Amino acid sequence: MKTLLLSISLLLAAIVTFQIAGCKQGEGERCQVSDDCTPPLVCNKAKNTCQGTSGGDLDAPLPIDAPIDMPVLPDAAIDAVPAG
Repeated sequence: MKTLLLSISLLLAAIVTFQIAGCKQGEGERCQVSDDCTPPLVCNKAKNTCQGTSGGDLDAPLPIDAPIDMPVLPDAAIDAVPAG
């Protein structure tokens, strides 16, 4: 009888633990990805907190013809880098 009660207690403890771990975060709470937040909140990666949006994306989209600031290296320069 004690074994049955112990098994049931452990099962209930495991269920409660998994339910708490699976909860979605509210506004201002910590997150890593938007799936961590309760909809319609999204994860602000700069602050790692859930926040609402004002109808747009958090980051402004780049225009298609935007210049790229990173220089392009020729293939010879890339091949010259030692493998580490």
